[in-house]
Parts: sequence; structure tokens; C-alpha cells
Amino acid sequence: MNLKPYRGETSRVELARLLGVPPDHILPLHANENLFIDKEWVKENIVEALKRIDPRMYPDPQNVEVCEVLAQHYGVHKEEVVIGNGADELIDGISRCFIENGDTVVTLDPTFQVYELSATLYGGVHKSVLLRGDFSIDIEHLLNVVGDAKLIYICSPNNPTGNQHEESVIREVLENTNSIIVLDEAYVEFADKSLSGLIHEYENLIVLRTFSKAFGIAGLRFGVALSNPESADFMRRVLQPYNVNSIAQYTVLSLLDNWEYVAGKIEEVKRERERLRRDLSRIEGIRVYPSKANFLLVRVIREDIDATTVQGKLMEKGILVRDRSNLPLLGNCLRITVCPKPMSERLILALKEVLSGENEL
Repeated sequence: MNLKPYRGETSRVELARLLGVPPDHILPLHANENLFIDKEWVKENIVEALKRIDPRMYPDPQNVEVCEVLAQHYGVHKEEVVIGNGADELIDGISRCFIENGDTVVTLDPTFQVYELSATLYGGVHKSVLLRGDFSIDIEHLLNVVGDAKLIYICSPNNPTGNQHEESVIREVLENTNSIIVLDEAYVEFADKSLSGLIHEYENLIVLRTFSKAFGIAGLRFGVALSNPESADFMRRVLQPYNVNSIAQYTVLSLLDNWEYVAGKIEEVKRERERLRRDLSRIEGIRVYPSKANFLLVRVIREDIDATTVQGKLMEKGILVRDRSNLPLLGNCLRITVCPKPMSERLILALKEVLSGENEL
């Protein structure tokens, strides 16, 4: 009864209906989707996947083929790979697998809110540890308060702040707690380095990856957990059988066969991220934070307008961004998805108009 459901912002379809425009007129810069991956290219890969499946049959319950290919891609063993219906299902599975009633679960806030929601659902007691003002981890404070926590969630690059935590800090947490560390690397393809290889050094580490961001198939829901074989086996026991549909599995195989295309688009995101950050930084009244993800965190620093108002006025112009002002340390902050240049030019123009008061009735 006390849980608050996770809900994103107004959807693209909802806003289009509200404004009386086609959905394609709406700029969806609120959900960190990869807008650089060509939609028709993805569809072609889905068609190839459809050719390989018999939809009358259940998916392989052991996910043998896709786990073998994923293991090769991530540089691990197939026994260390668990797949889920999006990383969200894997977060839920981790909670079901490891949390007993009353166990403490730590999140480093501000961060992805599903960690807390999932932990609470299974009887966990949530403990929030604030990041520093620069969004880095205060390792001394964390180790002092973590106690006998069962799980610690670390999102890196962190959503919604965009920064990637130092490897030395992650290692220090792993080596100085008895907790299971869940390292969520949903955005790591846009960053400097993945730490998924550390599962071979630390038995208390689980790494989450996703195909919703870099690979551009958020609508198909495909997530991956990497861990030591024993933890992976435990997670498989609590997940639903046939949890990932055949279309998603074979589309992933097709995408990995075309990794060069995806890798090129990742580099394009990185270039446009820096260009967008420069362009946004030139707008008076906002502060833009550096990012290692495919989004930027922007703080409205004017006294006469707040982030929620800016978000609303952008929606009136058909542009969706995410208001993160309700999270700790993020007063007056918006999260904006990095997008191709024609879209970002429209965003910049609209944001300048909103902050200057132009086009006001």
C-alpha cells in the first residue's frame, strides 16, 4: 500500500494527442533511448530474427545460443551469463534471490529509483547514502554506515548524474564489505571502461548490462547479468521460465553480428554529447554537468524560473525531457537525452525561447 509505482514522464503518444500533432513531431529526450541507431536498420535485424524462429515453440529454456554469444562479447564464460526481460527483471530477480525480510539494501543517491522499489517489495530495508556534491562516492562515509547490508547498488555511469565512478573506489567497496555489490553498467558503452571483468576477481560482484541503450532495442526488453557461476545459478532459479522471448534473443544475436555498426553509432553519440554540452553551456541560466552516458544533466540556475516550469514549457513545444528535481542533490535539474544534431538544434532553440520568455502569450 505504501509503495509508489515507478512511472516515467508523459509518453510521446500522450503528448502528441494532447498537442494534436503526429507522434513523430514529438522529440523524446526523456528516456535515454538511442536515437542514433537507425529505426529501419533495427527492423531489418528483427526481420532476420523472425526468419530463424518458430513462434509456435517456446524459447530455449537454457538460452544456450544467446548466452554463448554474449559470453564471447563480454569476455566471460557462458555459465556467468544470465539474461532477463530487461535489466529491470534482473534487478527484481536479484531482490527475490538474495533479500530476506529485514535485510538492508543500500543505494548511492541520487540514482535509479527501481533499486529501492524492488528491494522494498521483497521486504528489504532501504538505506540511502548520498553522493558528494560532485556526485562521486564518499567511500569513507559509505564504509562507515554500510554495516551488514545484504546488497549495495552502484550505478556507473550513474543515472541521472552521468558520471562514472573510479575503478579504485569500486574495488575498495568490494574488498571492504561483506555485501553483494550490484554494479549497474547500463550506460557503460558510452563511457571509458567496463568493470565486468572484475566478476573473476570478486565473488560478491554482479554486473548488469542492457541492450536498451547502446544497441537501440529498448522496446524489445533485453538485459544481462554477469556474475560468478554460483550466483548466476541462484538467479536463474528465481526467474520465470521462458522469461525472454525468442524474437528478442535472436535480434540480439543479429545485432552482435553487426557490432561494427553499433560501435560506430556509440562513437557518434559520444561526439554529439560533447557538442550538445558545449551548445547548452552557452545558454545563460543553466549549468550543464559532464557525462559518460547518453544523456546530460542540466541544472536551471535562474531565480525566476524552475526546472519543472522549463520542462512544462518544452512540452508545449513538443519536447520531452525528464524532471529530476525530486531527487536528492538535484534541485532544479533536468535530464536530457543526447540526440542527433537536427533534434538538438530544435532543443537548443526551444530552450533559449523558454529561458528568454520569447513566444509567451
